[in-house]
Amino acid sequence: MRNYLLFLLLTISILAHSQEKDSNNKQKIQIEKTNGPTPWTSLNLNNNPGKFQFAIIPDRTGGHRPGVFMDAVNKLNLLQPEFVMSIGDLIEGYSTNIDQLNRQWDEFDSFVKQLEMPFFYLPGNHDFTNQVMEDLWKKRLGSSYYHFIYKDVLFLMLNSEDQKLGDGKGTISDPQYKFVQQILTKYPDVKWTIVFMHQPLWHQTETRHWKNVEKLLANRKHTVFAGHEHRYVKEDRNNGKYFILATTGGYSPLRGKELGEFDHIVWVSMTENGPIISNLQLDGILNENIVTKPIQDYIDLVSTKSPLQIKPIYKEKEHLKSEIIEVKITNDENVPMHVKFTEDCCYDLVGIPKRNELTIAPNSLEVVKLKVKTEITTHEKPIKIKAYVLYQFENIENKPQIQFSYNIKALKPYRLTKINREIKIDGLFNDWSNLPQNWASEDNKIGVSFDVG
Repeated sequence: MRNYLLFLLLTISILAHSQEKDSNNKQKIQIEKTNGPTPWTSLNLNNNPGKFQFAIIPDRTGGHRPGVFMDAVNKLNLLQPEFVMSIGDLIEGYSTNIDQLNRQWDEFDSFVKQLEMPFFYLPGNHDFTNQVMEDLWKKRLGSSYYHFIYKDVLFLMLNSEDQKLGDGKGTISDPQYKFVQQILTKYPDVKWTIVFMHQPLWHQTETRHWKNVEKLLANRKHTVFAGHEHRYVKEDRNNGKYFILATTGGYSPLRGKELGEFDHIVWVSMTENGPIISNLQLDGILNENIVTKPIQDYIDLVSTKSPLQIKPIYKEKEHLKSEIIEVKITNDENVPMHVKFTEDCCYDLVGIPKRNELTIAPNSLEVVKLKVKTEITTHEKPIKIKAYVLYQFENIENKPQIQFSYNIKALKPYRLTKINREIKIDGLFNDWSNLPQNWASEDNKIGVSFDVG
């Protein structure tokens, strides 16, 4: 019996060693090596087992824009981080109506349940502003501040709303500060500490223990993430990097990255030297169906058309002033055609319908008349008309709008003098020797079209 047990243990040991060896081999590139030059820089993969990636979703509410957060959920499933962090303001809240609050939490939970990886909740002022909301948080989610360790990185989730004072009045209470002290004392030698909270307490004054928390963080490698202000700002302080994130659907003028106003996901790659931060704007994350064959066929079809025809204007003085420009919009397909004029299309024109959009019925046309507001000569930049065109074919999904652009300038008319003899159509311009030289090509052929008077 004893010999049998020894044999069994030896067999298990050999199998375990074999499986470990196979696993290690699978994590390496298997390629035939040859002497001399190789068409690769290295075979040392960037797959240190201590590295990992996670994502952060910024503020969803505070005047939320429907659909944006769910768009982020879908795109996180494309990116496949190991887990997703939040920084609060998950529901609109600010209510004591328990039925209303439960409906909001049910809606939010239905969003994050569609994530294919763990999601970590954190309260913001919209989630945690009165006793009813605090009790509901505890009932549904438990503690409002907590921590976890992953691959020797400490994640510290703090509740800046623990006094329920609201916007601009975040705090770290006595019990929460005691918790922070205990956790930081218990894990003094982790590779990195990452702190999450909603309100950026370093921008506020009456925060109870936040300054004390910063003192505890000062001598360890750490990074802090917050939100609340709906504008992205990075700050180097307290021997670390402190980030205020923008939005993922919360109210924002969305004036662009130059002002820190955009919808984004924060992608964090944790390395031996600390986190590498990438900000992924939502409209820059695309799935594999950007252009499929049916869409390409649709683009080719529409791009060969010229749905807008501009009636030319001929002026002796080569300028446009108070002229009427006719734009004929033609739909030669058997489906409706949607035309949308862009905001920057017509600064020098008046007359585009106020709604800025038209739907042209199948196999029909419509004429839009525009009036030139200011004098524009042929020596200046032309007036531009820009419009997006979309044909409403039902069998093609995710059809793109195709942009068409037209330049409008006054054209100087050229009139041909009458010749009292028969004119032979031969493509030569010898019969009109007084034409401008730039009307002809080098081989003595007419090079441009003109108006015959």
